[in-house]
Amino acid sequence: MKKLSAIVALAAVIGLAVVLASLFWKNPANGTGEVVIFVPKGASLSSVTDSLAKHDLIRSKLLFKLAARFEGASSALQPGNYRMNYGLSNIDILTRLLGTEFAIIFEATFPEGSTIRKVASIAKEKLGLDSAMIVRLSHDTAFLHSIGAPNEAMTAEGFLFPDTYRFYLMMTPKELLVRMLARFKEVINDSMLAEGALEELSPYEVLTLASIIEAEAKRSDERDTIAGVYLNRIQMGMKLDADPTVQYGLGLTRPITHDDLLKDNPYNTYLNEGLPPGPINNPGKAAILAALHPAHHNKIYFVARRDGSGGHYFSRTAAEQERAIKASNRNEAE
Repeated sequence: MKKLSAIVALAAVIGLAVVLASLFWKNPANGTGEVVIFVPKGASLSSVTDSLAKHDLIRSKLLFKLAARFEGASSALQPGNYRMNYGLSNIDILTRLLGTEFAIIFEATFPEGSTIRKVASIAKEKLGLDSAMIVRLSHDTAFLHSIGAPNEAMTAEGFLFPDTYRFYLMMTPKELLVRMLARFKEVINDSMLAEGALEELSPYEVLTLASIIEAEAKRSDERDTIAGVYLNRIQMGMKLDADPTVQYGLGLTRPITHDDLLKDNPYNTYLNEGLPPGPINNPGKAAILAALHPAHHNKIYFVARRDGSGGHYFSRTAAEQERAIKASNRNEAE
């Protein structure tokens, strides 16, 4: 009986030693520098172990799998790209695979007011994605409606929520658009779009107005005032006369000229009454809230101050606007 107990105790000690070795025994330093290990979605412990062995990062597949199972990591592996060094212990490798400190993060920031084409350009530069594919998918109504865009949306314009996006795996163009639209619906939900004071505007029209406000407002304290100007014009049946809509309709990045104002297209709010057919960019939350809750005033005109402040002069009458334009021109000349 004593002999059996001794054998059991010895086996336990050996087992503990094997476990400790599997966890803390340093792997050979078979190279220098960093190695990036890619863990795809749904990767098994065996496939990850094979990848580590292929790069000479572990001495024994068996010991690594034992360590992973002891740590409960076999079912907790997260997809991503992870930076590894030679000579790490198995527990060090598992810590890197299960955390974010050594994960390679793909990041892109899309500013408020970015158009579809700007989003595509940033995605190409920062994420290496096919910009032409992003533009094409952003105009594919069947795809857009399948991922939650409203029926009246003919493009993704307005729904690609401006934010900083971080990914552990490289996105495809489709996955990026799905993520951006999901972020829009997370921040700007249907009840928010329906609760504003603009009874005469549909949620989609509110978003369209917000995109114009985003393009016009250079200062945060003027967003609701600019929203009030456009709402007053809509209620009075006046044309909006919004330069950014003309620029968007003609695909311009330069300031518009008098000749541009004469070119008829659905986005020319100097020639067509009411709002354009849809958003002219992807506005941020602040611009959308301004469209939902515009300032109440009697102003129907505004012009840039051109004094370096980014602000505008707001006017009630055409005569006041004329004086404001003269003051703006003086500011620019000075």
